[in-house]
Amino acid sequence: LAQITGRAKSNLSRTLKTMEGYGLVRLERGARGRITAKIVHDRVELDLPLTRSKRAARKQEAV
Repeated sequence: LAQITGRAKSNLSRTLKTMEGYGLVRLERGARGRITAKIVHDRVELDLPLTRSKRAARKQEAV
């Protein structure tokens, strides 16, 4: 994970907690209090619009 994210091993705790918050991993406490990340999904699909929604455009115009 450190290599994939480009983060130091010592900084992965925050990354894993963020990923857990998004439901991408589940953190489990194991033997001797060691925390292990378990993958919840094997695939994630993102739908990213390339243009602003009409709602966002109206909101911007109101400002």
